[in-house]
Parts: sequence; structure tokens; C-alpha cells
Amino acid sequence: MIDKDSTLEDVCFGVAAALDRFSIQGVLTGGSAATIYAPDVYASMDADFVLVNFPKREQLQKALAEIGFMPSATAGMFEHPQSTFTVDFPKGPLAVGGEYIQDTAVIERGDICLRILTPTDCVRDRLAHFYYWSDYTALNAAVGVARANPLKIDIPALSAWTERESGLGADHRPRFQEFLDRL
Repeated sequence: MIDKDSTLEDVCFGVAAALDRFSIQGVLTGGSAATIYAPDVYASMDADFVLVNFPKREQLQKALAEIGFMPSATAGMFEHPQSTFTVDFPKGPLAVGGEYIQDTAVIERGDICLRILTPTDCVRDRLAHFYYWSDYTALNAAVGVARANPLKIDIPALSAWTERESGLGADHRPRFQEFLDRL
């Protein structure tokens, strides 16, 4: 039950359960994934789910209405009358920078499964915001997620991804080094 005391994590699990009841597959991404992995470092005010299958808009609205979320005036966003957190469904496909994401993680709470970016892909997602938009809040979130999950972060994979992203235009290697220096 979502109410005024619900945390972002509560909202994410509530949405995951509602989507599952309607056979809608979504993956938690963006700053909300960073908040789940590093709640003491980053606080998102919305839950971003990229839909893997593409339900009819009415089906999505019905699923969210069951937990109290209604479409907001902002296209694609959903609001709850008692929660400060919103829910958003960024357009897919599930990708970070120029690469599609195939593997995701699952976090369980009781019998509810929350599909979420892996910790490494969460860091990549936050680094992409830093690389492309000079978003230092995203850099801080990337560092926070990496520090909170040191055994789950694949630094060589992040380095190789940075090289591939640098080949598409701007050289992101100095920004990756800044990330490493902050770790």
C-alpha cells in the first residue's frame, strides 16, 4: 500500500508488483536505480521504469491505478495523491549510451521481484549522464553506487564501455579518470 510514509523503494516494489499482475515487464533505471543501490548517496524523487514489453496505455494505467497512481499533467508521468514520488516510463529500448542492455538484476522483497539495472549498468547509466551532459550529480551517484557495491562493479567493463563511447564522438576518458579518482 502506497501512502505518505512510503519510501522510493516502497514505490518501486509496489509498481513492480502492479506491473507483474498485468504481465507488464519493466526494469528500474536511472537515478531511482542509483537510489536503490546507494540510498545514502543519492535520492531520486521518481521511479523510472523502461518497459520491456509494450502494453496498451490503458493496461498500464489500470495496473498503476490499482496502487493509486494516476496519469499526471506531464506526459508519461504518474502521480499518487499521498506520495511525493512520481513514476515515469522513459522510452525504450533499455540501453546505456550507444549499447543495448540484455542482462538485468532482480532484487526480491518477500514474493515481489524488482527488475533493475545491474550495479555496473547503473554506474554506466549515471556516467553517461556525466559524460554527455556534464551532470556532476550523476557522477556523485555513480561513485556512490560503486562504493556501496564494490564487489559487483566491473571496472574493466566500464573502462571498455568508455572507450567505445569515446569512439562515437567526444573523448570521455578524462571523465572516466575523474570517476576513478573519486573512488
